[in-house]
Amino acid sequence: MRTPEEVRKIIKTAKLHESELTEVTQVLRFPEPTQQNHNLKLMLLDDTLLKEIEAGKELVFKGDPDENVVLCTNNKTYDVKEAETSNSLLLVPELLFAASTGLDETIQNDSMESDSSFDKSNASLNKSTESDEGAKPPRKIEHKDIINTFFTYYELKPCKPRLSKLRKLLEPTRYQGLELEYTTDKTKLLNYPSLCDQIQASKAELNDELEKIQAIEIDGFYRLLEFDYEFRVLSYMLDLIDENSWVFDRISKEVTMESLKELVPNSILEAMFRFYTSTSVIEDGVQYYQYKQDKVCRFLARVLLKSAGKFNLVEFLEAWRDSVPEGMVTDESMLSGIALVDKTSTPQVVWGFSEGDLPEEIHERFKILFQTKAKWTVDQISPYIECYATEKLNVNAILTKYARASTQDGVRVFSAKHMK
Repeated sequence: MRTPEEVRKIIKTAKLHESELTEVTQVLRFPEPTQQNHNLKLMLLDDTLLKEIEAGKELVFKGDPDENVVLCTNNKTYDVKEAETSNSLLLVPELLFAASTGLDETIQNDSMESDSSFDKSNASLNKSTESDEGAKPPRKIEHKDIINTFFTYYELKPCKPRLSKLRKLLEPTRYQGLELEYTTDKTKLLNYPSLCDQIQASKAELNDELEKIQAIEIDGFYRLLEFDYEFRVLSYMLDLIDENSWVFDRISKEVTMESLKELVPNSILEAMFRFYTSTSVIEDGVQYYQYKQDKVCRFLARVLLKSAGKFNLVEFLEAWRDSVPEGMVTDESMLSGIALVDKTSTPQVVWGFSEGDLPEEIHERFKILFQTKAKWTVDQISPYIECYATEKLNVNAILTKYARASTQDGVRVFSAKHMK
């Protein structure tokens, strides 16, 4: 415990003049090692995160022991990295700043926010204008305990949500139909809270991804549909177009749901209708729908490609055209990201090559891509690497980093960076 006399000696040793100081001296004390609070961490927030906390919203840390931790708000994900400070930082509760160390009656933590606080502080200084060797004003000693000393803090940077794990978690419990439910391991079924806990993404980002991969909530658990089962349900839905002589953009949801309710569980039928249709017109107060042409055509192309290896391109295009509902028009551009076309061979061929089947690790993915095809144009390869793009790193920048550019017949193409 410091006395006023000891404080004055220190002031003199520091070559300070007491007349330049207010009458409050704060003595910082380091606690015993056993009394230090090591549970406290420092985190640097941007304005967005600060407002989230001030508004009483929730910030959640996510990550398994083998993952780098992220911090999630309701709609964004932040990467968390530990950074070192150039100087140690001391955490001292109730420490008074200059404006709060004036006259005795002004010693309040919130006084520093008062318009007159600095005037009061100066008044305190004016009380101490006498010579340091003369009469000394009373010196008030306040002892402050240092809660912890920090040499590092956590730095937060916006990042893409880490969603690749979602499909892996849902893969083992794909829904194959009610008749095959007995084969499903019920212990691996996951509900929404479980997915929130395990997926490093905000709720908004997780919801978007669940919709994107077409995960369906069935009896409280999220499931992917087995490809063959999805084809069966979609076929039921498309068959109703001919059965009811529907015009392309006059699909009735009510009739669809009523006609198939005995064949398909309601939750699956509702989700499939949402995935594959969009609103068209309202007539007599009734909302009508139309099937998403690109989505339906791409799925039916995958069905054809799944049944064969390499397919004669001309024969495939003809079979594909015949497989889609009347009024829909297939186009080779719809195969982007699900198939590859080789027009240099005789005859020209096409085969299934889905982005979802490629490795997640970027080096492994590029290795497979260039083993499959030696040279790619930007348009050809983009569907397979767009998942790595960020606001600061577009597809062209990724190709510059991981591939070698050259010109072939006047067209810019990309090949393996280290060719043998």
